[in-house]
Amino acid sequence: MRHAAISDRSMPKLRLTPGHQANHRLAGELGQTIGQTVITTRIATLNIRHGGTRSAEALSTRLLGYDADLLVITEFRTNDAGTRLISRLEVAGYSIAHPNTEPRQNTVLIASRDAITQRRPLLSEGLDTRHLWCADVNGLLVCGVYMPQNTVKLPYWETLIAQARLSGIDLLIGDFNTGNNDLDKDLKGSKFIGPEMPGRLIDSGYTDLWRSLHPRQREYSWYSCPGNNGFRLDYIFAAPELTRQAFTCEFDHAPRLAGETDHSALVASLGWPRTETDQEY
Repeated sequence: MRHAAISDRSMPKLRLTPGHQANHRLAGELGQTIGQTVITTRIATLNIRHGGTRSAEALSTRLLGYDADLLVITEFRTNDAGTRLISRLEVAGYSIAHPNTEPRQNTVLIASRDAITQRRPLLSEGLDTRHLWCADVNGLLVCGVYMPQNTVKLPYWETLIAQARLSGIDLLIGDFNTGNNDLDKDLKGSKFIGPEMPGRLIDSGYTDLWRSLHPRQREYSWYSCPGNNGFRLDYIFAAPELTRQAFTCEFDHAPRLAGETDHSALVASLGWPRTETDQEY
């Protein structure tokens, strides 16, 4: 196994599994050579709907099937289904982080193939720890996000905008329950509350990876019922050091279409050309 340089600054890396070493045609910093061998890190996020109780085994299999180096699972619950999910993830070699919550409360779980060395909330006074949960993955700071709905989410957005970059968070991943009222929703769908929030987060220094690779595309991760109006609710926001390494970010609609959950997964790959300084494991 190998680690590869994420940025110019010294930052420990996610473990890169042998199965993620592949040939890709890359653009920008990675695209100097067609077919160049690169080392990739895969990131996946999925909202499992109310703890995944209805489709626990199918969802566990689905999540493991992404073979991700980093998983962020939203609407995770500390119930029996959650315990079984954690067990399967740990058997597969993942390190786990999630806040302590009541079994009926939705929260976020972070799973990493590399060791999670620190766990903490990102908070302002009066906010619930279960919505913004951070983990130090061998020096990479990841914030799992499960935003509340309606106006309740707005203070959490303000916290992200004010604190995330200052706190050195590299990745913000999960269900943000928000988008802009242009391309991130069906034309017939209800307008978002706080549609300016993603733009303000971007202005603070992050990149919406999916939108950066699909500038004018409409694609949705959740559909209303009734109405069947689509909304893009699930995001991966990356700091500049990681944004430069992203070469794919795509929705996987299979878990939603199969009825396992009501959200589509979002899967991204970050890549680095293999160099002589890559460390062998």
